[in-house]
Amino acid sequence: MSEAGARSWVVPIVEDALRLPDASLVIYRLRTLVEFKTDLLGTGLSRFEEHGHVSWQIGAFESHHCHLDIDAVTRVAFGAEPVGCQGGRLNYTVWFETAEDAGNPYRPNGYFSVTLNRPYELDGSPRHDIFGAMFDLYAKWRHQDGVDADAAFVRQWRSFIR
Repeated sequence: MSEAGARSWVVPIVEDALRLPDASLVIYRLRTLVEFKTDLLGTGLSRFEEHGHVSWQIGAFESHHCHLDIDAVTRVAFGAEPVGCQGGRLNYTVWFETAEDAGNPYRPNGYFSVTLNRPYELDGSPRHDIFGAMFDLYAKWRHQDGVDADAAFVRQWRSFIR
């Protein structure tokens, strides 16, 4: 749960994304990929301040966690693209981007993301509950300034809601 005060517009979107089922928080930098299973992060998101430095802690202090500058996020982008770990099928990601280069070699402004882990059954059929949660998240926030989606994501979302 977030603390009151100085809440960035993106905080509730991050909180909602961290509640996606069967998902991971991903931080990708040159030669480094850090992945946290969101269901193991416990307490979610809280504002943390120490010696004048403010960050947002994701996860419980007593367990695996990280600190991110959530206030630096200027854009939230929903994406759908084929990925090798899903057998070349589409996977869905919520990208949290900054105005400047964040060091992500794949998506330079991609500071961190929340992505689905296993959106397909073993036979390749979609897990509708997993897709549905991602599409519901987009539907909830799509009218917020700073939130958008790529054409592939919107196409899949529209076909899912029919």
